[in-house]
Amino acid sequence: MRTGGVYVVMAIRHIRALAASVPVVAVLIGCVAAPPTPGTHGLASPSGSGSQIIPPATPTSAASPNANAAIPHLVPSTCHLTKPTHPFVPLAEYDAPARPPAYYDAEWYGTGRLWTMLRHGGEAWFDLPRGADGLGQKTFWWSADFDVNHEPQPAISVTGRQLDGFGRFASPAPGTNAGADFGSAMLIGVGVPMTGCWEITATYKRATLSYVAWVSG
Repeated sequence: MRTGGVYVVMAIRHIRALAASVPVVAVLIGCVAAPPTPGTHGLASPSGSGSQIIPPATPTSAASPNANAAIPHLVPSTCHLTKPTHPFVPLAEYDAPARPPAYYDAEWYGTGRLWTMLRHGGEAWFDLPRGADGLGQKTFWWSADFDVNHEPQPAISVTGRQLDGFGRFASPAPGTNAGADFGSAMLIGVGVPMTGCWEITATYKRATLSYVAWVSG
């Protein structure tokens, strides 16, 4: 991993939740002030600020940039987390390793049009910060169609649908970008209005990708 850690290049904008807001899952966005993922994989820059160094992961940190739990937590058996059982391998020319660094305990999931990083055991988000839009988390996404030099604010959006309730949220485009040992990624924060089992769906240039995650306050 680069000693400099992750660099969030652009400031992040506020996320609008479409459900009764209380918590947020800032999956890698600054405006949602969620802890970075491998155990707080870095905070995104506040609005108007420059790039910010995101600390590298440590052995006690959460592995995936989409999670921030350092130790296992109980996930209900009724929430069937998506697991990367058939890992995706990016093309060699894309700015991302063939596999995520081992300490992320994760694999690539998706297709060349749109992919993300999922933990081997699935995404479980715990101890997320609460904001006006809900539980904040930052999410990372990759695409062979994404070029940070031409699209520093990628037209990616993320929505959430609660599988064990009626909650919904939406984080509209654009997102921002981040770079680290996992390559050049699109970054967008989300606000999850309540805890539970959620289907997270990203859309980028007509490509969509979904996975199921457990969100706990």
